[in-house]
Amino acid sequence: MNWVFAMENKKMRTISFSANIGVVAGYGHQNQNEETPADIVGKVWQGIAAEYFRANGVYVGAVIADAKTVYHKDWGCPGGGENTALVTGTCNPHFTDTTAYKAAVTEVLHLVARQLGQSTTQLTFSEVEFEYFDLRDSEK
Repeated sequence: MNWVFAMENKKMRTISFSANIGVVAGYGHQNQNEETPADIVGKVWQGIAAEYFRANGVYVGAVIADAKTVYHKDWGCPGGGENTALVTGTCNPHFTDTTAYKAAVTEVLHLVARQLGQSTTQLTFSEVEFEYFDLRDSEK
């Protein structure tokens, strides 16, 4: 079977999100944390996403990477930027409605930010082309 041809039937539109979140509460700090931002946010995100799933049936998986957020020093940015985490994810419409996913992302991020003592965070959504590759089917 030509699996590339078979996968073309699974192209669709969906949404992706990107969020940036700090890990040290407040402003004017010097990035004092023993773990990486991705580790800190990953642990909190995983727990809150699991709770949200149990209550609402939508799980928000994410890719979480270390980042630096630079803003004006007069506003409390540490020299060289604040250690933050960049959180991204994409709704798989085979499993989740995009409207429910968007609501889940927004709520999970809000709860993560609160737990980390953050007063602000940023969240964007984009419509994207999506292809779902289930490689288990390619062996047949």
